[in-house]
Amino acid sequence: MNLKKDISLKSLLFSILTSLFMLSLLNLLLSVKQSHFKTVGDLFLSLNLSTATANAVTSVVTFFRGIDTVGEVTVLFLATTGVALILSSSQRAGEKFVQQRSFILETGSKLLFSVIVLFGVYIVIHGHLSPGGGFQGGVVIATAFLLLFLANPNIKLNHTILTLGESLSGAAYILIVIIGLFKTGILLSNFIPHDVADIGNLISGGIIPVIYIIVGIKVGSEMSVIVEYFIKEEAKEEAEKEVQNA
Repeated sequence: MNLKKDISLKSLLFSILTSLFMLSLLNLLLSVKQSHFKTVGDLFLSLNLSTATANAVTSVVTFFRGIDTVGEVTVLFLATTGVALILSSSQRAGEKFVQQRSFILETGSKLLFSVIVLFGVYIVIHGHLSPGGGFQGGVVIATAFLLLFLANPNIKLNHTILTLGESLSGAAYILIVIIGLFKTGILLSNFIPHDVADIGNLISGGIIPVIYIIVGIKVGSEMSVIVEYFIKEEAKEEAEKEVQNA
Protein backbone atom coordinates (compact mmCIF):
# COMPACT_ATOMS: atom_id res chain seq x y z
CA MET A 1 0.00 0.00 0.00
CA ASN A 2 1.46 3.34 -1.08
CA LEU A 3 0.21 6.10 1.24
CA LYS A 4 1.33 8.83 -1.14
CA LYS A 5 -0.88 7.41 -3.89
CA ASP A 6 -3.85 6.30 -1.75
CA ILE A 7 -4.01 9.37 0.51
CA SER A 8 -3.48 12.82 -0.90
CA LEU A 9 -1.43 15.39 1.00
CA LYS A 10 -4.43 17.70 1.15
CA SER A 11 -6.61 15.03 2.80
CA LEU A 12 -3.86 14.20 5.28
CA LEU A 13 -3.41 17.85 6.31
CA PHE A 14 -7.16 18.26 6.67
CA SER A 15 -7.34 15.21 8.95
CA ILE A 16 -4.49 16.47 11.13
CA LEU A 17 -5.99 19.96 11.46
CA THR A 18 -9.42 18.51 12.27
CA SER A 19 -7.90 16.27 14.96
CA LEU A 20 -6.02 19.17 16.52
CA PHE A 21 -9.20 21.27 16.53
CA MET A 22 -11.22 18.51 18.23
CA LEU A 23 -8.51 17.97 20.85
CA SER A 24 -8.36 21.70 21.57
CA LEU A 25 -12.15 21.86 21.90
CA LEU A 26 -12.18 18.84 24.21
CA ASN A 27 -9.46 20.37 26.37
CA LEU A 28 -11.47 23.60 26.58
CA LEU A 29 -14.61 21.76 27.68
CA LEU A 30 -12.74 19.77 30.31
CA SER A 31 -11.18 22.92 31.72
CA VAL A 32 -14.60 24.48 32.39
CA LYS A 33 -15.62 24.01 36.00
CA GLN A 34 -18.62 21.76 36.53
CA SER A 35 -20.22 24.37 38.77
CA HIS A 36 -20.62 26.72 35.80
CA PHE A 37 -23.49 24.68 34.36
CA LYS A 38 -25.96 21.98 35.37
CA THR A 39 -26.84 18.93 33.35
CA VAL A 40 -30.02 16.87 33.25
CA GLY A 41 -28.18 14.27 35.32
CA ASP A 42 -27.53 16.85 38.04
CA LEU A 43 -31.22 17.69 38.08
CA PHE A 44 -32.28 14.07 38.45
CA LEU A 45 -29.72 13.45 41.20
CA SER A 46 -31.02 16.42 43.14
CA LEU A 47 -34.59 15.13 42.77
CA ASN A 48 -33.67 11.54 43.62
CA LEU A 49 -34.02 12.18 47.37
CA SER A 50 -37.71 12.80 46.83
CA THR A 51 -38.15 9.15 45.78
CA ALA A 52 -36.14 7.69 48.69
CA THR A 53 -34.37 5.19 46.43
CA ALA A 54 -30.66 4.37 46.43
CA ASN A 55 -30.58 3.81 42.66
CA ALA A 56 -31.08 7.07 40.76
CA VAL A 57 -31.55 5.24 37.45
CA THR A 58 -34.51 3.39 38.93
CA SER A 59 -36.09 6.70 39.94
CA VAL A 60 -35.86 7.90 36.33
CA VAL A 61 -37.22 4.72 34.75
CA THR A 62 -40.13 4.05 37.11
CA PHE A 63 -40.99 7.52 38.37
CA PHE A 64 -39.74 10.56 36.44
CA ARG A 65 -40.48 8.90 33.08
CA GLY A 66 -42.75 6.12 34.28
CA ILE A 67 -45.36 6.76 31.59
CA ASP A 68 -42.68 6.02 28.99
CA THR A 69 -42.10 2.70 30.75
CA VAL A 70 -45.79 1.92 30.27
CA GLY A 71 -45.21 2.39 26.54
CA GLU A 72 -42.21 0.04 26.58
CA VAL A 73 -44.21 -2.65 28.34
CA THR A 74 -46.98 -2.18 25.77
CA VAL A 75 -44.51 -2.67 22.92
CA LEU A 76 -43.29 -5.90 24.52
CA PHE A 77 -46.88 -7.11 24.87
CA LEU A 78 -47.57 -6.39 21.19
CA ALA A 79 -44.38 -8.21 20.19
CA THR A 80 -45.42 -11.27 22.21
CA THR A 81 -48.88 -11.21 20.65
CA GLY A 82 -47.39 -10.96 17.16
CA VAL A 83 -45.03 -13.90 17.73
CA ALA A 84 -47.89 -16.00 19.13
CA LEU A 85 -50.18 -15.23 16.18
CA ILE A 86 -47.51 -15.96 13.57
CA LEU A 87 -45.93 -19.10 15.03
CA SER A 88 -48.80 -20.74 16.91
CA SER A 89 -50.59 -21.54 13.65
CA SER A 90 -47.64 -23.65 12.48
CA GLN A 91 -47.26 -25.47 15.79
CA ARG A 92 -50.08 -27.94 16.36
CA ALA A 93 -51.17 -28.63 19.91
CA GLY A 94 -49.53 -31.72 21.32
CA GLU A 95 -46.99 -31.99 18.50
CA LYS A 96 -43.82 -33.83 19.48
CA PHE A 97 -40.44 -33.09 17.96
CA VAL A 98 -37.97 -35.93 17.51
CA GLN A 99 -34.67 -34.62 18.76
CA GLN A 100 -31.61 -36.26 20.28
CA ARG A 101 -31.58 -35.37 23.97
CA SER A 102 -28.58 -35.03 26.23
CA PHE A 103 -28.78 -36.48 29.75
CA ILE A 104 -26.13 -34.05 31.00
CA LEU A 105 -27.91 -31.01 29.52
CA GLU A 106 -31.31 -32.08 30.88
CA THR A 107 -29.96 -32.76 34.37
CA GLY A 108 -27.96 -29.52 34.42
CA SER A 109 -30.94 -27.46 33.26
CA LYS A 110 -33.12 -28.88 36.05
CA LEU A 111 -30.46 -28.12 38.66
CA LEU A 112 -29.82 -24.59 37.39
CA PHE A 113 -33.45 -23.65 36.75
CA SER A 114 -34.32 -22.73 40.34
CA VAL A 115 -30.98 -20.95 40.83
CA ILE A 116 -31.48 -18.75 37.74
CA VAL A 117 -35.10 -17.95 38.70
CA LEU A 118 -34.01 -17.05 42.25
CA PHE A 119 -31.28 -14.79 40.86
CA GLY A 120 -33.82 -13.10 38.58
CA VAL A 121 -36.17 -12.51 41.50
CA TYR A 122 -33.28 -11.01 43.48
CA ILE A 123 -32.52 -8.59 40.62
CA VAL A 124 -36.19 -7.55 40.46
CA ILE A 125 -36.74 -6.85 44.17
CA HIS A 126 -33.37 -5.09 44.57
CA GLY A 127 -33.77 -2.85 41.53
CA HIS A 128 -34.34 0.25 43.67
CA LEU A 129 -31.14 -0.41 45.64
CA SER A 130 -28.61 -1.52 43.02
CA PRO A 131 -28.28 -1.96 39.23
CA GLY A 132 -31.14 -4.16 38.08
CA GLY A 133 -34.90 -4.04 38.11
CA GLY A 134 -38.01 -5.47 36.50
CA PHE A 135 -36.84 -5.58 32.90
CA GLN A 136 -33.45 -7.11 33.66
CA GLY A 137 -34.77 -9.56 36.25
CA GLY A 138 -37.64 -10.61 33.98
CA VAL A 139 -35.24 -11.44 31.15
CA VAL A 140 -33.01 -13.44 33.54
CA ILE A 141 -36.05 -15.46 34.63
CA ALA A 142 -36.89 -16.11 30.97
CA THR A 143 -33.36 -17.48 30.38
CA ALA A 144 -34.15 -20.20 32.93
CA PHE A 145 -36.99 -21.37 30.68
CA LEU A 146 -34.72 -21.00 27.64
CA LEU A 147 -32.30 -23.47 29.25
CA LEU A 148 -35.13 -25.97 29.81
CA PHE A 149 -36.28 -25.69 26.20
CA LEU A 150 -32.74 -26.12 24.88
CA ALA A 151 -32.50 -29.36 26.87
CA ASN A 152 -35.94 -30.61 25.86
CA PRO A 153 -38.16 -28.69 23.37
CA ASN A 154 -41.10 -30.99 24.20
CA ILE A 155 -41.59 -29.19 27.53
CA LYS A 156 -44.82 -27.19 27.61
CA LEU A 157 -45.44 -24.03 29.58
CA ASN A 158 -48.70 -23.45 31.38
CA HIS A 159 -50.03 -20.60 29.26
CA THR A 160 -53.00 -20.10 31.57
CA ILE A 161 -50.72 -19.13 34.46
CA LEU A 162 -48.46 -17.01 32.23
CA THR A 163 -51.41 -15.19 30.68
CA LEU A 164 -52.93 -14.59 34.10
CA GLY A 165 -49.66 -13.23 35.48
CA GLU A 166 -49.11 -11.01 32.45
CA SER A 167 -52.67 -9.66 32.50
CA LEU A 168 -52.80 -9.02 36.25
CA SER A 169 -49.41 -7.30 36.28
CA GLY A 170 -50.41 -5.04 33.39
CA ALA A 171 -53.70 -4.16 35.08
CA ALA A 172 -51.89 -3.51 38.37
CA TYR A 173 -49.52 -1.06 36.65
CA ILE A 174 -52.41 0.90 35.16
CA LEU A 175 -54.17 0.83 38.54
CA ILE A 176 -51.13 2.37 40.24
CA VAL A 177 -51.08 5.12 37.62
CA ILE A 178 -54.77 5.90 38.22
CA ILE A 179 -54.49 5.78 42.03
CA GLY A 180 -51.61 8.25 41.90
CA LEU A 181 -53.72 10.57 39.76
CA PHE A 182 -56.69 10.51 42.15
CA LYS A 183 -54.63 10.82 45.35
CA THR A 184 -52.21 13.57 44.31
CA GLY A 185 -53.42 14.80 40.94
CA ILE A 186 -50.23 13.49 39.26
CA LEU A 187 -50.01 10.42 37.03
CA LEU A 188 -47.83 7.68 38.56
CA SER A 189 -47.37 9.68 41.74
CA ASN A 190 -45.42 8.02 44.57
CA PHE A 191 -48.42 7.86 46.92
CA ILE A 192 -47.01 5.16 49.25
CA PRO A 193 -45.15 6.71 52.25
CA HIS A 194 -41.40 6.79 51.58
CA ASP A 195 -39.11 8.21 54.23
CA VAL A 196 -35.74 9.51 53.03
CA ALA A 197 -34.16 7.94 56.11
CA ASP A 198 -35.02 4.49 54.70
CA ILE A 199 -32.78 4.88 51.64
CA GLY A 200 -30.73 1.70 51.26
CA ASN A 201 -33.28 -0.53 53.00
CA LEU A 202 -35.14 -3.25 51.11
CA ILE A 203 -38.49 -1.74 52.09
CA SER A 204 -38.10 1.80 50.77
CA GLY A 205 -38.91 3.90 47.73
CA GLY A 206 -42.71 3.79 48.04
CA ILE A 207 -44.32 2.51 44.82
CA ILE A 208 -41.02 2.16 42.94
CA PRO A 209 -40.11 -1.40 44.08
CA VAL A 210 -43.77 -2.38 43.65
CA ILE A 211 -43.65 -1.18 40.05
CA TYR A 212 -40.46 -3.14 39.40
CA ILE A 213 -42.01 -6.32 40.80
CA ILE A 214 -45.02 -5.83 38.51
CA VAL A 215 -42.77 -5.18 35.50
CA GLY A 216 -40.63 -8.21 36.40
CA ILE A 217 -43.67 -10.50 36.38
CA LYS A 218 -44.91 -9.06 33.09
CA VAL A 219 -41.55 -9.16 31.30
CA GLY A 220 -40.69 -12.63 32.64
CA SER A 221 -44.03 -14.05 31.48
CA GLU A 222 -43.92 -12.49 28.02
CA MET A 223 -40.27 -13.27 27.32
CA SER A 224 -40.79 -16.89 28.41
CA VAL A 225 -43.63 -17.23 25.89
CA ILE A 226 -41.50 -15.71 23.12
CA VAL A 227 -38.63 -18.08 23.96
CA GLU A 228 -40.97 -21.08 23.88
CA TYR A 229 -42.39 -20.24 20.45
CA PHE A 230 -39.00 -19.61 18.84
CA ILE A 231 -37.35 -22.72 20.31
CA LYS A 232 -40.24 -24.95 19.28
CA GLU A 233 -40.33 -23.43 15.80
CA GLU A 234 -36.64 -24.20 15.37
CA ALA A 235 -37.14 -27.76 16.66
CA LYS A 236 -40.07 -28.20 14.28
CA GLU A 237 -37.97 -27.10 11.29
CA GLU A 238 -35.13 -29.44 12.28
CA ALA A 239 -37.56 -32.34 12.63
CA GLU A 240 -39.03 -31.63 9.17
CA LYS A 241 -35.53 -31.55 7.64
CA GLU A 242 -34.69 -34.91 9.22
CA VAL A 243 -37.89 -36.41 7.80
CA GLN A 244 -37.11 -35.05 4.33
CA ASN A 245 -33.52 -36.36 4.42
CA ALA A 246 -34.60 -39.79 5.65
